[in-house]
Amino acid sequence: MQKPSAAKECDIFLRARSTGSRSAKKTPPVNTAEANDMANVADVLKELKSLRSEFGSKLDGINNRLGDLANSISVLENNLGEVRHEVTANEKRIEEAEARIAATEEMLDKMETALAAAAKRLAYLEEKTVDLENRGRRKNIRLFGLKEGAEGKRPLLNFIHDMLPQWLDTGPDREFKLERAHRTLAPASLYRDRAVLIRFLSFQDREFVLRSTRHRDITHDGSKLGFAQDLSAETMRQRREFNGAKKLFVDMGNFRGFHLQPCKLRVLHNGKIHLFSSPQDAVDFYRKITAG
Repeated sequence: MQKPSAAKECDIFLRARSTGSRSAKKTPPVNTAEANDMANVADVLKELKSLRSEFGSKLDGINNRLGDLANSISVLENNLGEVRHEVTANEKRIEEAEARIAATEEMLDKMETALAAAAKRLAYLEEKTVDLENRGRRKNIRLFGLKEGAEGKRPLLNFIHDMLPQWLDTGPDREFKLERAHRTLAPASLYRDRAVLIRFLSFQDREFVLRSTRHRDITHDGSKLGFAQDLSAETMRQRREFNGAKKLFVDMGNFRGFHLQPCKLRVLHNGKIHLFSSPQDAVDFYRKITAG
């Protein structure tokens, strides 16, 4: 009877062991999971510490840069203050300069007006001076072509006084009263005889001589003599400017001399005297009347 009971107990223990063995296989060990979790947490903490250290270094660099930037801004603010001060000073100087420029321009306008008036007055006075000089020479004649020393030992005044009636073929009854006669003040030359200045006591005598010699060929000792008005240097310069235009009308037979003051070329065309103040005007007129 005891043998079956012992076998029954053995079966119970066997089932309990097999059940325990199956339970042990189904449930994982608690210590291994916790160890894995702790390892993961440790890794995360390690990474966080590394990031914290890296962020700290970067923040330190940013702080340093911000400090440098603050210093630069401070310097810039100081420089900006100086620039503002200089700009203010420059604005003041510019305002002063503009005021001086405006005053100078106003003064310049007045000076230009005064200068224009003075130039006009000067031109008028020069014209009057030339006119007065020509009036002072109204009784003078220039004699060209008389050889140096032609008068011999006689005074030149006496020689001219004696020769004028012969040159003009007026006879001994026509006497010309002379104030003086002399060579021009230019130095004597071996290649060109100096002109003789003759001043008459009477303007009528001077006009008579000029009219008488205008269409007469007069010679002395083989030299052709020429008689011309004695004019100022300025008038002679002005007349020389008309030489080209003058020749055109001389060839046409229309030249009628010059208007004395102001100097103008006189031209006869279709029974009318035309006056020209400039050589170009005279040339244009010549082309116009010869174009047809």
